[in-house]
Amino acid sequence: MTTSNRLAYVQARLQARHGRRPTDDRWRLLEATPDLPGYLQAARATSLRPWVVHLAAESATHQIERSLRTDWQAYVAEIAAWTPTPWQPAAEWLITLPDLPFFVHLVRGEPVPRWMLEDPVLAAVAQTDTERRSEALSATGLARIAGPVREGVPPITAWLGAWESDWPEADAAGRTALERVRRDFHTHISTILAEPLEHPPGPALRRRIIERFNMAFRRESGRITAVFAHLGLMALDVERLRGGLVLRALFPNPAERPQWA
Repeated sequence: MTTSNRLAYVQARLQARHGRRPTDDRWRLLEATPDLPGYLQAARATSLRPWVVHLAAESATHQIERSLRTDWQAYVAEIAAWTPTPWQPAAEWLITLPDLPFFVHLVRGEPVPRWMLEDPVLAAVAQTDTERRSEALSATGLARIAGPVREGVPPITAWLGAWESDWPEADAAGRTALERVRRDFHTHISTILAEPLEHPPGPALRRRIIERFNMAFRRESGRITAVFAHLGLMALDVERLRGGLVLRALFPNPAERPQWA
C-alpha cells in the first residue's frame, strides 16, 4: 500500500471517530451532572464510553488518572500502527503527552506529593533518592528530554523538539502544515503544564484550540497532519473528561468545589 493510500485509509477510520466526538451540548449536560456516579453514567451514553466503562463510581483520583493514561496509550498506539512506517515514531511520541507534567515535576527534583506514591505506575519513578529517581526516569518514554529539561530548556520546547526530530522529510506544503499543528500543540501543552485541574483553560481558549485542530483535520484530510490534529482533539477531550472525573472524585459535595468549577 502506498503512503497516500495508507493515509486515505487512516483518514476514513478517523473521520468516523471524529464525527462521534461529544458536541458542546453533550459536554454541557455532562458538566451539569453533580456527582461522580451520575457523571460516569452520562459519559457511558456518549462516545466517551470506552474511556470510562471500566471505572467504578467510587474510583479514587489515582485510579482515574492511571486508567485514562493507560487508555490514552492504547488509543495512540492503535492509530500510530495505522500510519505509514516512517511516521510511526512521531505518532507514538504523542503517547507521552499526559505524562509530561509528572515527568517535569520529577526531573526538576520537586518533592513527591502523596498522590503520586498512591499511583503504582508513578510510584515506581517518584523516588525520593535523587540517584534512584534519575535511574527510574531514564527508563520512561520521556527519557530523551530529561537532560535538556535539567539544563533549563523549557519542557514545551524539549517535548516539541523531540517530536519534530521524529518527522521524516516532507515537502514545503507538508512542512508548513506540520508547523501549524505544532503551534497548536504548543498552546495545548502550555495549558496542561499549568496544572489545568487547579487552573483550567477557559472556554474561549479551549474553543480556539479545538477550532484550530478541527481546521487542520479538514484542510489536511488524507495527510499525516490530519492524524496529528485528530490526536490533538482527542487529547483535549480526554483532558476535559479527566477534569470532570477528578473534580467529582475530590469534591463529592458540589458546594465544596473551587469557585471556577
